[in-house]
Amino acid sequence: MPVVEQRRSLYRELVLDAAEREFARVGFADTKVAAIAKAADLSLATVYKTFPGKREIWDDLHAERMTALLALVDERVAGTLTPLERLLTGIGAVAEFLTAHDAYLELSLGAGSGWISAGGTDVQRTVWSSGLDMIAAGVTAAKAARELGGLRPRIAAGLVVSALQVWLGDWVDSGRDRQPDELVADLVAHLRVILTTLA
Repeated sequence: MPVVEQRRSLYRELVLDAAEREFARVGFADTKVAAIAKAADLSLATVYKTFPGKREIWDDLHAERMTALLALVDERVAGTLTPLERLLTGIGAVAEFLTAHDAYLELSLGAGSGWISAGGTDVQRTVWSSGLDMIAAGVTAAKAARELGGLRPRIAAGLVVSALQVWLGDWVDSGRDRQPDELVADLVAHLRVILTTLA
């Protein structure tokens, strides 16, 4: 890779990492590009050479994190035998990813009152809608395999996303009072009960 491209890639990562922390700290609306530049230890001009503006930084950040999250989900569900286990393993992988990416978790919790709502930016709506669709597809597959009852897939997906938001929000609010793997195991165990007992 040519030096210019290496430098541009480095600047991009520095900006995204700094922006993630700033967005988590004060939210999208109150984050200034100058604060991102300062946090990245770059000039404001360098930030604007790398990204046209704050919205593009936000969108690229979400796109990059979601690509990484989906890669982790794919890795975790590979070889999982039943549709229900794939669904629960995938949900656990989402929680695992978010607990490992603290600033991204905080900015996601602060980005909207409900992850299943249509609020947020176009990228957020796309990400959240895609997540609901993936969970609903997992529920449909588990229903077809007779592992789940008659709960509508989109409602089950909403319950799952709401549970993720509640469990992770409580974990953050409690000062991260337990290890991430304990949190993930608790969340998945409760979702297993909820999804398999609701008709």
